[in-house]
Amino acid sequence: MEHLKIFLLVTPFIIPFVLGIQIYFNSEKNISLKIMAFALFNCAIAYFCSYFYFQNDYVLYAPMHSVHATLELWIFPSIYLYIKSIVIPDNKLKKEWKHFLLGGLMFVIATILFYFYVGIDDLIFFMKHNKEGYHFIGLKFQILIITRYLALATIALQAVFYSIAFVRIPKEYDIRLKNEFSNIDNFSLNWINRYNLFFGISGLIGFISYTFSPIKGLHELLILFCLFIFSAFICTMGVVAQRQKKPLKFAEEIEFDKDLNTVSEVIIDESLINKLIDYMETKKPFLQPDLSLTIVCEDLGINRTYLSNMINKKFGVNFNTYINDYRVRFLIDYIEKNPSTSREQLVDYCGFGSLRTMTRAMNRVKTK
Repeated sequence: MEHLKIFLLVTPFIIPFVLGIQIYFNSEKNISLKIMAFALFNCAIAYFCSYFYFQNDYVLYAPMHSVHATLELWIFPSIYLYIKSIVIPDNKLKKEWKHFLLGGLMFVIATILFYFYVGIDDLIFFMKHNKEGYHFIGLKFQILIITRYLALATIALQAVFYSIAFVRIPKEYDIRLKNEFSNIDNFSLNWINRYNLFFGISGLIGFISYTFSPIKGLHELLILFCLFIFSAFICTMGVVAQRQKKPLKFAEEIEFDKDLNTVSEVIIDESLINKLIDYMETKKPFLQPDLSLTIVCEDLGINRTYLSNMINKKFGVNFNTYINDYRVRFLIDYIEKNPSTSREQLVDYCGFGSLRTMTRAMNRVKTK
C-alpha cells in the first residue's frame, strides 16, 4: 500500500515536468506550446508540493504552502490560456493574463495569514491534525478552517467556470473554422471536450473526498488516485497539443474583421452563384485538401465575407459543408468507375484530407 501511495504521489509531478521540458524546447516560436509547457510546469510544481503534504512532512511543506495554494488556482487558467492562444492572435493574449490575478491574490493573502498571523508552528499543528478530523479551538485555527473552505470553494467555482469555457470556446471556434476551411480536423479544438468530462468527474470526487472526510487509509488513496488521474489528463493534453495546428492567417485576418455582414442582409447575386458553381464543376478546386474560402475568393475576385454569407443564405450550409458535399458527389462517381479503390486512396483522390472528414461528410449525405 505504501508503494502504491509513493507511485501516486511521485508520478504526477515527474511526468508533467519532463513532458513540459520536452514541449518547451521543441516549441520554437509557437506561443501555444510554450503556454502548454507552462501549464505542465505549474501542474508539476503543485504536485511536488502535494508530495510533502501527503507524506506528512509538514516542516518542509509549510514554507511552500502559500505557493501551493497559488499554483492550484493557476491550473485551470493555464489550460484556458492555452485554448485562447489557439483561437486568437498572439498579440491579443496579454489581456488574458488577468485570469492569473486570483492566484496572485491568494499568494499575498496566504503569505500574510500563514506566516505572519498564524505562524509556522501553529500552521504545522493545524495541517497535521486537520487531516485526522481534529476539533480545533481558538481564533487562529477557526480562521484557518474558514480560509481552507473558501479556497476549496474557489477551486470548485473555478472548475465550473472554466469547464463551461472549455466547451463554449471550441464550439464557437469550430463555427468560424467551418466558414473558412474545407478541412478543419487539424485546426479543431473539439478534442478538448473529451477531457473536460473526465476533469469534472475526477475533480468532483477528489474535492468531496478531500473536503469532508479525514485523510487517511484507503480514503487517502482515493484522493491520491483522483489527483493522479487529473495529472494524467493534463499530460495527455500536452501530448495532443503538439499536433494542434493554428491557422495564423485565419486568426489574424478573418476572426477580427469588423465589417462582417449578417446573413439576413445579404442580397443573392445569381450571376455570382452561377460563377461559383461553374468554378466548382470545371476546375474542381474541392480536390485540394487545403482549400479555403480565402483561396476561392482570390480565384473568383470576390469579397470573402460576402461570399461566405451568400453560401450560407443560398445553400443553407457553411463553406466546409458546401465543399465536402462536392467531394462526396465526386467520390460517388469515382467509386462507380473504380470500385476497388481503398478508403485511404479515396481520401487522397477526393480531397478530404483525412478519413474522419470523409466519413463525416458521407454520413451527412446519407442522412439528408
